[in-house]
Amino acid sequence: MPRLKIIQATTYISRDNRRPRKIGKRKMVGAVMPYLAALAPSEWQVMLVDDAVEEIDYDAPVDVVAITVRMVTSLRAYEIADRFRERKVTVLMGGPHATFYSEEMAEHADAVCIGEGEEIFPRMLADAAAGRLQKFYHRDSVACLKGMPTPRWDLLNPKHYVFYRPYVIQHSRGCPYTCDFCAERRLNGDYGYRDRPVEEVVEEIRKCGARHIFFAASQFAGHPGRTMELMEALIPLKVRWSALFSPRFGLDEKFLDLAKRSGLLHVNMGIESISQATLNGMHKQFNKSQNYEAMIENLNKKNISYSFNFVFGTDADDSSVFLATLEFLQRHKVPAAYFNVLAPLRGTGVYEKLKAEDRLIDEPNMDRWPGVFYHFRPVHMSGEELVNQVQKMQREYYSWGSMLRRLRFPRTQADFASWNVNLTQRKVALHPKSMSEFSEF
Repeated sequence: MPRLKIIQATTYISRDNRRPRKIGKRKMVGAVMPYLAALAPSEWQVMLVDDAVEEIDYDAPVDVVAITVRMVTSLRAYEIADRFRERKVTVLMGGPHATFYSEEMAEHADAVCIGEGEEIFPRMLADAAAGRLQKFYHRDSVACLKGMPTPRWDLLNPKHYVFYRPYVIQHSRGCPYTCDFCAERRLNGDYGYRDRPVEEVVEEIRKCGARHIFFAASQFAGHPGRTMELMEALIPLKVRWSALFSPRFGLDEKFLDLAKRSGLLHVNMGIESISQATLNGMHKQFNKSQNYEAMIENLNKKNISYSFNFVFGTDADDSSVFLATLEFLQRHKVPAAYFNVLAPLRGTGVYEKLKAEDRLIDEPNMDRWPGVFYHFRPVHMSGEELVNQVQKMQREYYSWGSMLRRLRFPRTQADFASWNVNLTQRKVALHPKSMSEFSEF
């Protein structure tokens, strides 16, 4: 029986401290490793290793190692791959990083999967077992989201997770929007937005047995009608769930009422900016800043826990944007927010623009390290000012005084969810050089 070890690499602690970042326990049960394990043919013996919470045994008997890679974990992933290859172990690599960095990854792997893994990953394993492995495997067609196998949660060690641990469920892929700063569509093959069948998503939730769910998608409501069907089907399950969806749904009374009845616990929204001019420059005109206040009132009235994402550093931003945003959030008592410096990633319109204008800085290392960095020269401020102002906003927004003024005394699950996000982000604000804001799904 061939032996497969699937590894999820961690990040380094920081650019100055190149030791693997370790954490005590995961707060969320990710979908990546269990799903890859489910794609492996039944004759393979599969082991899962989470580099963030356990040590990697490089001497354990194994035939093939598969490593899933993101930009921020790429350097650590290469280190792991090189050590296994020194032992003549076959190494396969894939993940979002492969879309634009496949040649780089190939220097550390025997084979690289580019694109969605369905059909491709099982073929890679078959070729590895037969000794006919190719260097690159391309997925040039859209993967069917119907009949997806159930993730192998049974291979995870429950000791690596906190007691309260939402399970990540994949209910869709892609995004219906084309925001100028986001590479989501390209990373998924630019096949647009696709839903899984509602009944299959519901069955997967039943099988995981969790009472708390996180729907991993950049846009939960890409097809609102299908999303409403899913939420109706969630009601009998009596689960609590979190997701990301567009701010316009915060004004949709019918949608929000159904979301709450179906168990909505927390929603994250890509606000990006309080300036409509900035939103227009991002090709995000569908966000209407003049509606934000009414949306916030609606969410607060319904006692829904929510958080906003912001991006700073576009050509429309000047130094006044930081104080204006902070005052907006404090005035409306927004429960939680994520403050991000614009990252001109490959595959985005803003990358093409800044590259053509010769404004990129240290492009090979862009987004390789956890923390807050600038990777281009802004128009109306220096890169240093951009980073310093964003970090200052984080510290002020997640100070104890700010949290006590903004947050309700915790009485409901929604209140506790908001406090949980704030306490987590307070740690990020106090240690910006060594912590990332989001977990691996």
